[in-house]
Amino acid sequence: PRNFAQNKALSTWVITQRRQYKLMMENKPSAMSLPRVNTMNEIDFDWCVKDEAWQKRYNELKAFKARTGHCRVPKNFAENKALGTWVHNQRSQHKLMMENKPS
Repeated sequence: PRNFAQNKALSTWVITQRRQYKLMMENKPSAMSLPRVNTMNEIDFDWCVKDEAWQKRYNELKAFKARTGHCRVPKNFAENKALGTWVHNQRSQHKLMMENKPS
């Protein structure tokens, strides 16, 4: 986690690794190297936690649909507020994309 209370130094280090990796992928100056990337990949390091969080919400939406037969999750869904907010944001982002507006 971003603010890993048990080991703040580790949390800071992980954030730095992800930042340096992103810079490297954008061909910008970075302290990251391919050998370091390979070493981190050996332990299945997650370079982008946003992808993991998105997948978690997607799986929750699939479970919601399996239970209800639809994907109309209310924005203020009491059972899972994070899912309601996520679905609302996905719809907002889709609307912007369809209007060729930046998201």
